Amino acid sequence: MKKFAALFLSLALLFSFVTNVQADEKPISVWLEDQQVQLGEQQPIMEHGTTLVPAKQILEKLGFEVTWDQDNKVITGKKEGLVLLFQIGNLGAVVNQSEQGLLVAPKLIKGTVYIPLRTVSEASGYEVSWNKEQRAVTIEAREPSRGFLWKTENAGNTVYLLGSIHIANKAMYPLRPEIQKAYEASNFLVVEADITKMDDEAVQKQVLDISVYKDNTTLKDHISAEAYKKLGGILKENGLETHALDTFKAWNVSSALDYLTSAKSGFDAGIGIDAHFLQQAIASQLPILELESIEYQLNMFNNFSDKLQEEMLNSSIEQYYAESSGIDALSEMWATGNEEQLLELTQSTMTNDEFYKALLSDRNVPMVDKITGYLNGSEKKTYFVVVGAAHMIGQDGIVPLLEKKGFKVERQ
Repeated sequence: MKKFAALFLSLALLFSFVTNVQADEKPISVWLEDQQVQLGEQQPIMEHGTTLVPAKQILEKLGFEVTWDQDNKVITGKKEGLVLLFQIGNLGAVVNQSEQGLLVAPKLIKGTVYIPLRTVSEASGYEVSWNKEQRAVTIEAREPSRGFLWKTENAGNTVYLLGSIHIANKAMYPLRPEIQKAYEASNFLVVEADITKMDDEAVQKQVLDISVYKDNTTLKDHISAEAYKKLGGILKENGLETHALDTFKAWNVSSALDYLTSAKSGFDAGIGIDAHFLQQAIASQLPILELESIEYQLNMFNNFSDKLQEEMLNSSIEQYYAESSGIDALSEMWATGNEEQLLELTQSTMTNDEFYKALLSDRNVPMVDKITGYLNGSEKKTYFVVVGAAHMIGQDGIVPLLEKKGFKVERQ
């Protein structure tokens, strides 16, 4: 903070010089595809390498409805399930209830709100590029992700089945319009487990309680010396003591390593497909139903044998050190909606009977029973069901199991 204050004072002492230099520079232009965005007298400004633009003009140009909260100094843009909030002076924007850090805070200049162009553009599904020589910012629409969407109907009820990926990066958005329209046409959002409950104190206590050893053993007693040594190296690399996770069970440690690996690659569960729709549902107060629960999934992992837990941990260690973790390929599969690759991924889990049975086949049957209940209901409602994509196809998948029950299920 002191460094920034000193810099500010230095610029103040040289203000006339800085002003003259900036006056001679070519104005910054903003281009949407191949069309220049006309901003009139309210021109973009550059601050600490961040381009700030008039919020109302750019949001409306990108198709948002814009509102201004004078009391809280917050400008909001809403469109097709996407809600963006920027507050004057706040170094955090809100994208569908998820906070995103900003390098430069929004500003109010002569009655006009200015916001970071890159943040609003990337959140809206655009790629941003900067031409230094031309002092031009270009924003271009990304190809929408296709994903895996099916539809089935019965007795006046409709069920949309979206095979999801639980972690994502910004490049996976936007989703194709058909997915968003299916969600907006629904009376209920249905997920495996409502992960927004993870912030509840009671749930966190439950997670901690089930994740640690209580039999006077530690992680070191349940995995090989080689795996323990490799894990210690990863922990040390991340600024932790080599024994920091000794009290935690191997399945939980595996999950923690997977989180580190995905974060290194720019992926985040907070913007995963299920989280994306949960945030929308909470904002619009759409009822949320669960096919399972957080408790059910915790117990599933906790019941894995020591052998399977160590295999999971070894796989997580291997993925952490791999040049390519495979997450990029997974996201590309989802973005392109490649069903052949999805089937190959699903079938690869069959090499371990315990893993396949616990993770897929044993879970798919009760999921299908609940979905069948939605389809046979008398209320004539529409359900938007978001379940991990690996559950959808293959010999024990949700789609073929529904078809065996006589329902017609069509890929959208």
